[in-house]
Amino acid sequence: MATTVDNPEAEVPLKPTTESPILSIDLSNETPEQRSKREKECKLCEDWKEEIIQNNPMVKTLLGAMNRAGCNFEKKHFRCVPCNNSGSGGFSSEEGIILCQNHFRSRPHMEETVVHELIHAFDYCKYNVDLTNLKHHACTEVRAASLSGDCKWMREFLRGKFNIKKQHQECVRRRAILSVRYNPYCQDEGQAIDAVNSVFDSCYQDTTPFAEDHK
Repeated sequence: MATTVDNPEAEVPLKPTTESPILSIDLSNETPEQRSKREKECKLCEDWKEEIIQNNPMVKTLLGAMNRAGCNFEKKHFRCVPCNNSGSGGFSSEEGIILCQNHFRSRPHMEETVVHELIHAFDYCKYNVDLTNLKHHACTEVRAASLSGDCKWMREFLRGKFNIKKQHQECVRRRAILSVRYNPYCQDEGQAIDAVNSVFDSCYQDTTPFAEDHK
C-alpha cells in the first residue's frame, strides 16, 4: 500500500516502498537527551493509540467491518515508531499501520492519521487493492482523503487553500493525485491525474463501511 503524508503546511508525499512504508530513524548515535525525548513521544503515542482504538467511533466501525470481512486487525497491528520524514503514518500489508510518534501535533491529528490508514487497510482487506493498478491506488486514496478528515475546512485553511466552491472535492482530488503520482508504477503526473479522474465520482461517493451521508 502506498504511504501518505499528513502535513497541513506542506504536501510532500512519501514514496511507496515494497519494504517499509515509513523509514525509521537511525538510533545508533542517539544521545541521552534524544533517547529521553523519543521515549516520551513513544509513551504519548501508545497512550493515544489505546484511547483512539477504544473510543473513536470511526476506528471502531472500521475494525469491526474488517473483522467481519475476515481480516483480524488488532491493536498489535498499530506500531508507534520514530520516523525520519515529514509523514505522520503509513500502511502496508506486511507491517500494518505505522504511526510516526515524533510527528503528531495533537491527538486529533493522530486520530485522523489512524482513520486514514485504517481506510487503506480496510480497502486492502475487502477489495484486495493492488498497488500496481493505479486505479486501485487512486480509489483508496480518494476514499481515505474524503472520509478521514484530511480535507476538513480547517485543515485546508492551514494549508493555505481558501476556495469555497467544492472545496472538499477539490482537496480530495488534489491529495489523491499527489499520492498516486509517487507510486513507483506511475510514470508522470498526467497518468496520476487520469487514474484519479477515472475513478473519482464512484470512489468519492463510496462511504463503506460508514453511513451514506458520512463525509
